[in-house]
Amino acid sequence: MKPLRITVEPSATHPDVLNIRDAMQHVSDFFEILTNHDDVNVVWNLTFASINSPFVVEGAPVDLRTRAAAFSAVEAHVRIIERTFNGFVAGDPLDRDFPDEKIKCAERLLKRNTNGIGRTEYDFGNNAPVVAIEPRIAQRSLAVIRREPDTLHDYLFGTFARREAGSIQGSIVEIGTHYDKPAVHVREHSTGRDIWCQVDEQALGGVKRMITAGDVWQHRRVTVRGELSYDSCGQLVRIHGGRVSFIDEKKVALEELFDSDFTEGLPAHQYLERFRENELE
Repeated sequence: MKPLRITVEPSATHPDVLNIRDAMQHVSDFFEILTNHDDVNVVWNLTFASINSPFVVEGAPVDLRTRAAAFSAVEAHVRIIERTFNGFVAGDPLDRDFPDEKIKCAERLLKRNTNGIGRTEYDFGNNAPVVAIEPRIAQRSLAVIRREPDTLHDYLFGTFARREAGSIQGSIVEIGTHYDKPAVHVREHSTGRDIWCQVDEQALGGVKRMITAGDVWQHRRVTVRGELSYDSCGQLVRIHGGRVSFIDEKKVALEELFDSDFTEGLPAHQYLERFRENELE
């Protein structure tokens, strides 16, 4: 584990102006979320700060008793925060392990991303891709946090504007878990977006037997059927109860596609003209 980094960019409304107060409070709130106050001996030590915009700050945990790095002491807590921030991007509810006392702090971060701060990147020090929070994501996540869940079903699924049965086609990016559920990461062909598809428990055995590492490396095409969940912007967020099947790509020779009688003996331009005029039988 390496030092954690936050990068704060100005708002698109004022791309050349990064308000000092907003930037400093943004950094402060982030490291406050990362701080576990149950362990008073571990603090986040400032290891780097940029002097330009975008504003970049790095911090590393230190045990005040020994002055030694204390990554192992904070790792479990940091992973909870990382899962939560990834959940913001995916449109998911708060991670179930996210501390209640940190919710207000998360709200401040997200609210600032909708007014004053533009894009914010969070690097959680484990060589994983940075988590990027932009105004649209922040606005959606704020609505999720502030909504009072009436039932367990509302808590799990109420963040989505629309749900429907359906399917997508895409290429396998990886297999793993998504919020502790077996899942397949699929890159949708129509949009190019990566979608987590949680696998139906009844279909899990078949998926285990069907998908190999080679399929992932080759990005084999699949169809995933299940319950499609969309956010308020109409974008597909994830799939529940997914059933996966491969798309077999049949290689066809060019000669097989050729049909000398397709235009019924007419030259191509005449055939197209008659087609446009709806004169073909």
